This record gives sequence, C-alpha cells and structure tokens, in this order.
Amino acid sequence: RGRTKFYGIDALLMIIGALLQAFISTPIELAIARFILGIGIGADYVLSPLLMAEYSNRRDRGKLLGISGGFMWMFGALLSTLATLLIINILPSSLVWRVVLASGAIPSIFVLYERTKMPETPHYLAFVKGDARTLKEKYGLTVKTIPKGYKRLTARMVLYLIIAAACWYLYDVIGYSQGFFGPNVIANYLGVNGIIFNLIVISAFSLPFNFIGAFLSDGILGRRVLQSIGFLGMGLPLFIFAYVGSKNVMVDLLMFGLSNAFNSLGPGNIIGYWGVELFPANVRGFTQGITVIGGRLGVITTTLLFPILLNSLGILPVMIILGILGILGSGLTLILEEPRGKSLVEREISVVDGISK
Repeated sequence: RGRTKFYGIDALLMIIGALLQAFISTPIELAIARFILGIGIGADYVLSPLLMAEYSNRRDRGKLLGISGGFMWMFGALLSTLATLLIINILPSSLVWRVVLASGAIPSIFVLYERTKMPETPHYLAFVKGDARTLKEKYGLTVKTIPKGYKRLTARMVLYLIIAAACWYLYDVIGYSQGFFGPNVIANYLGVNGIIFNLIVISAFSLPFNFIGAFLSDGILGRRVLQSIGFLGMGLPLFIFAYVGSKNVMVDLLMFGLSNAFNSLGPGNIIGYWGVELFPANVRGFTQGITVIGGRLGVITTTLLFPILLNSLGILPVMIILGILGILGSGLTLILEEPRGKSLVEREISVVDGISK
C-alpha cells in the first residue's frame, strides 16, 4: 500500500506507547505500553532506511543513511542521557521514571505531521506501483516503459539476506551487551557513575566517529570494508580489556571507548541498510524487515543470556566472547556485495530515466 502511508502510523504508535508509560500502575500495563511502543519502533527500523535510500542519489546515499540513522540514533542517545540527568535533579524520584519514559514521545510528536505530507518514493511509484503519471507529476521523471521489478528472491539474494541478518544479529549482541550492561557493569568495575560514563563514551567516541563514518561510507573504503574494519575494531579492544584486566580507569575507558568508536565508524552507520541497498524495490520492504528481525533477535539474546554469562563467567571472559563475535562479523561482512556508488535502479530489470541521477 505504499511506503509513506505507514510512516505516520508508526510515529503515532510511538507517541501512544511512550505517553501511556507515564500513567501505568502495574507491570502488565507497562508491558502493554512497551509493546505498542515496540511495534512503532520496529516499523520505523524498516521504513526510515527504506525511504531515505529511495529518496537518495547514488553518490550521497551512504552519508545520508549514516547521518539520518546511526548519527541521529546516537545523538538521540546523548540527548536522552542529558535529559535523564536533568530530570533526576529536578523531579522527585517517584516521578522520574515516568517522565523519562514518556519523554520518548517528544521526537515523534515533532515529526508526525511532516511524515503525513511526504510523497511516495520514486522507486515505489516506478517499480512497484508502475504509476508513470504520478512519477511525472511529483518528480518530473519520464518512464520509458512501465517496469516490472523482481518479485522473487534469487539464490544470491537469499544468501545476502541471511548474511546481512546474521551480521545485524552479531552486531546487536555485541553492541547491546555494551549498551545495556556496559555503562553499569564496566562503570561499576571502574568505580565511576554509570550515566556519566555513558555520557563520556557517547560524546568522546560514538558521535564523532558516527559522523566521520557516514562520509567515509561513500568514499574509497565503501560500506563493506568499513563495516568489516568496524567489527574488528569493536572486538580487538575487548580482547585487550579482558587480558589486561586493569582497574586503571583511563586504560579501560580507552579500550571501551575505542570499541565504541569503531562501532560508530563502521557497523553503527551501515549495519541497518543492507536490506534496502542490495535488493530490488518489490521485495525491499520484506528484506529490510528480515534484517531488522535479525537485529532484534540479537537484542533478545543479549537480554536473556548476558546476565547469565556475566554471573557465571565474570566480565573478562564475556569480553572475550564478544571479541570473538566481532571477528566473526568482520569475516561475514566481506561476503556481501559492495553497494557504494551503485544506483538502486541497478537492482531492477527496467531503467527509469532520471532516477539513477
């Protein structure tokens, strides 16, 4: 039914789910509110990269995806951390968690109206809907013939889809292990405040390298090499952290910070976009959805297993496991096709004048 039709709906779900959290009184009510919020967020993981990719040109698609995705995600994390620190200091403790959770509705409220006015993407109009008239009216593009895009996944596409989903799975196991538990577990290990620790890591390592990585993805390295290097860079500092086992705050903060820097430089900017860049328009929503599921399974794995492993093995062996997963992700990434500089039209059977320009 179109990309943009649901782009406002997912924002509305995020608003409803976030605001409901301010008024819950039981764990079941919280679970329901979080479920509604999760549906909206999950849909946005599919739709935002899909729309950005289909609106972008071949030369700048990587940086536009990186800035709108990885960079803004981390910028939001920074603002969230700062807002939490502010709220903790001005509100009574009984209200803090309600206000913090409900504040997630604010960004969605600002973008909801604009999303409802967005035109359908040229790729959807041309290759899925076959609407030459609207394509001409909205974008001034003339179609030679009404194209018929791929409606099935080839064997190569299936391979890429499995690898892309597996990479996102591995990335989220590593990334969320650090994100969910790192600021508290490692900060406690180092004897510093968890929120302040997270703020330092985001400001000094994550955000700057997210921005740099967004521009490098359209450069000579491309997405594949950059993500592979990023995976290695996420894993190797964790090995060092594990083997050094130091309680020197600066050394350990540097190792954890380097891991986050390479995270942002590579996978953090790229991992969520293979599902839209390697597949044709007719199946692009489906393939992006599958890769998103791969990532969400990684989050579930982390949530369920990380505390168990941490309690049974200790922090240093867990860091070694995460380092090994980083090396595995690096190797799998190199199997994927490089999408840098390639028009999304190349994924289709027919060619539409102007879209690839």
